[in-house]
Amino acid sequence: MIKAIALSLLLSIQAAGAAMLDDMRDASPWKATASDQVKASLRRDARDDSLCLDYDFAGVSGYAVMRRELPLHWPAEFALTTRLKGKGRGNDVQIKFVDASGDNVWWINRPALPLPDALTEMRFKRRHVAFAWGPAEDRVLRQSRFVEFVVVAGQQGGGAGELCVGALAMEPRAPAPKAWPEPRRKPGAGEVTLDYQHLREFNGLWFVRGSALRVEVSDDNRRWKLLSAHPGRALFVGEQEWRWMRLRYEGRKPPEVELRDAAQWPDRNAAVAEIARSLPRGDLPRAFIGEQNYWTVVGVDGGAQRSGLVSEDGAIELTRGGPSIEPAVSLADGRLVTWAQARIEHDLVEHALPVVQWRHADVELRVEAGADGPAKAPRLLARYTLRNPTGKTQRYALLLVLRPWQVNPPQQFLSTPGGVSPLPSLAWADGRLAAEGLVLQPRETPTEIRAAPWNAGPGLAALLQAAPLTRLDDAEGMPSALMRFDVELAPGEARSLGWATGGEAGALDTRLAIAAAQWRERLGTLELRLPPQAQPVADTMRSALAQILMSRDGPALRPGTRSYARSWVRDGAMMVAGLVRMGEARAAAEFVDWFGGYIFDSGKVPCCVDQRGADPVVENDSHGQYLFAVAELWRHTQDRALLERHWPRVQRVMAWMEGLRLSERAPGADPRFKGLMPPSISHEGYSDKPAYSYWDDFWALRGYKDAVHIAQAMGDTAQAVRWAVSRDEFEADLGASIMATARHYKLDHIAGAADRGDFDATSTTMALNPAQAGGLAPDLLRATFDRYVAEAQARMDGRKAWRDYTPYELRNVSALVRLGRVDEAHRLLAWFFGHQRPAGWNQWAEVVLPDAREPRFLGDMPHAWVSSDYLRSALDLFAYETDTDLVLGAGLPAGWRQAGDIGVAGLSTAWGRLDYRLLRRADGGWTLHIDRRPERLSGELRLAWSGTERLPRANVGTQGLQWQGRELSLPAHATTIQLEPTP
Repeated sequence: MIKAIALSLLLSIQAAGAAMLDDMRDASPWKATASDQVKASLRRDARDDSLCLDYDFAGVSGYAVMRRELPLHWPAEFALTTRLKGKGRGNDVQIKFVDASGDNVWWINRPALPLPDALTEMRFKRRHVAFAWGPAEDRVLRQSRFVEFVVVAGQQGGGAGELCVGALAMEPRAPAPKAWPEPRRKPGAGEVTLDYQHLREFNGLWFVRGSALRVEVSDDNRRWKLLSAHPGRALFVGEQEWRWMRLRYEGRKPPEVELRDAAQWPDRNAAVAEIARSLPRGDLPRAFIGEQNYWTVVGVDGGAQRSGLVSEDGAIELTRGGPSIEPAVSLADGRLVTWAQARIEHDLVEHALPVVQWRHADVELRVEAGADGPAKAPRLLARYTLRNPTGKTQRYALLLVLRPWQVNPPQQFLSTPGGVSPLPSLAWADGRLAAEGLVLQPRETPTEIRAAPWNAGPGLAALLQAAPLTRLDDAEGMPSALMRFDVELAPGEARSLGWATGGEAGALDTRLAIAAAQWRERLGTLELRLPPQAQPVADTMRSALAQILMSRDGPALRPGTRSYARSWVRDGAMMVAGLVRMGEARAAAEFVDWFGGYIFDSGKVPCCVDQRGADPVVENDSHGQYLFAVAELWRHTQDRALLERHWPRVQRVMAWMEGLRLSERAPGADPRFKGLMPPSISHEGYSDKPAYSYWDDFWALRGYKDAVHIAQAMGDTAQAVRWAVSRDEFEADLGASIMATARHYKLDHIAGAADRGDFDATSTTMALNPAQAGGLAPDLLRATFDRYVAEAQARMDGRKAWRDYTPYELRNVSALVRLGRVDEAHRLLAWFFGHQRPAGWNQWAEVVLPDAREPRFLGDMPHAWVSSDYLRSALDLFAYETDTDLVLGAGLPAGWRQAGDIGVAGLSTAWGRLDYRLLRRADGGWTLHIDRRPERLSGELRLAWSGTERLPRANVGTQGLQWQGRELSLPAHATTIQLEPTP
């Protein structure tokens, strides 16, 4: 029957030229569903006979769906039309097409779609239908079985509302020819009319030669529509479809114009890129000429939502998604020095505030950025220091250009799409430059300030000749302003200029100094004394902490400020683990308390939270991560009030997690899956289809363990006993599953997922920490990291090609240290350090490419979850915890020990503060001082000695200590241990 319906629809489309897929008059095929705590229902609107989906997000994120079965075979090209109206604020509207398996989904996704009050036709073509997710290798929409209309809580949306559908129809379209015919040209007085002979779809116009005063279009050569008055060389107009075009112009020759279709110019960024390629290199950012650019964040603790970005080339983005200021220097002879002519270096002030240094034979420029003020309204600070490196007096002009685009480059597409940032107008008054709600005040008065609309051209030469700025309105929303500061410098002399946003700039130097001092104090709780070759490890630890703090929005720990401006409990829990060890318990506690308030009534822990509320997507690592975060914070702070606040939630979460576990323990369950967490997409590698990911299970095991600890701390012995039974049963089931999966797929390693038999050592690191999983088969565990190390070494040596990697792999450094493979851990770490981009900013993007200039999506820079992975691994070099013991120095390579003293002071552990010093003696031995032993440590304190050389003799006073393997148990009373060289 279904095939017959589909065939009938296809034949009617082909025969009649169009098909009404559903006139929406029969509501019976449609069903309404919704995510956790969202309400959804269907009703008929008698005024226009539309079918309406009523929804109420009730303070959470999520979605409401109206769905029906509607088998379709899709023609090669088509136009899908629907009639929509609605009420509600800023929510996303999606039309989805799902195949018979239910696994593969295509969609039309319209974020924050403003819905009209009356039914209005909307038309979509094949290019508007994208593959959303699923395991299908063929991602072209050829057939589907279900259709859905979905309302998703938008970034500024949520609330209650309605989506009403009046009809759904499809019309086949002829494919575009391989080559379109040349337009027929009909000249007139001061105008030329172009007949393209067919309806032509285009997104913009590129004027190859000449310019136009006016562009008009028509579909019948009688009625004309104004497309643009006085366009520039690159005119982006969005989706258009016309046959005739009329160009009015001045001069003897008509302009030559080329159409740019949706493939050539999918957005305005592509139009800017074509302009950039026509200008001198350096006039526009490298991101617009096909080169990857790198950047870092500048802001205040908790101010991510309004943070700035600094590009590797010295541009500064003024706020999230906002415009940027680009520097250039004009020399006395008229030559311009931009990023393209300079040798560029990078540094950080106090491991937190970015510095960009240009070096050129005729001029040097140092760009420094900082921020101050409250997290909800931070103010950016910038200082530009010009220096004359020549032997004679020089006259310079510092050019600071306000641009209608972000530092965040065009290929960044998640959450905050990069590239163009429209500016309807610019104004200069009372010594302030105003643009789109932003106010920038230079400390020094510019010699002049000029501005030009987009149609005048964005090149520096054009801006230097533009009209002075008082106010400029630009119909295309793409103006630029240039502030010029004339400076004369004697040989070797330097002079600084600067600006601030949101207020006065007079105390700029003082404010930058205060910001630096505040970061120095904030990042200095943990003190490390290391030999010179190890100093980058400590420097990057401090920078990583700053990156996590700058990337958080108030209490919400976030992996980034642009692409990942949401708060995942996964990222947050791992950041909490790094924060508390670095002495940042306050930020960790703020996150745990804030996120706990979004747990669903059922006890389900949302995967993430943003301004829309709690996200209902099923990710079954989240429950264990919340429990771990609460327990880890308790272990480090002993804050009883924290446990009391979270105890009711902990019990709800445990009940939910128990329900999930028991749902997989049905009689006769496959031993690979028995007792595990049900399939989910928490692991990024399984976004195509939910999987029995061991990542989820290792986190669940940690959650079971920590729930027992919390119950014990709360004095609820009975609950602790019950949960301990579940913990032990789950751990046994997990161990049995790993073995069963290895047998099923004939593996010699631990799989990433029980139903895939794949390899993912970075995921398996969770078994060692934080899960501390017992009962893992030693041979499988060893083989897992044997394979990882072999593949990583081949990649490092150039024997294995690689397209990209994510620095989440830093977790393997910790795993290898815990397995005693320290030399391998440091080889990896050195390779990862080689991919900090740019060198000097102590950061990683989420994605690392072998070709540093290949323009691709990189995630956020810095990526704060990666920062937390680094922090936890780097901390493990100096001391790591098991469930009962504390191990010192396991990751200190022989080269560090030989090179000089090593000191750790202020390291927070689960049992209290740890301070120790390993001092190199002149006689070739060492003295270990335990300056502060964690006061609550009831297990062992052990010293690990990496390497293969002979172990030193260990003594406490006259008492000799015995090594157990390469570890030494340190007596509770011992504060000084002598380590004598062994002949």
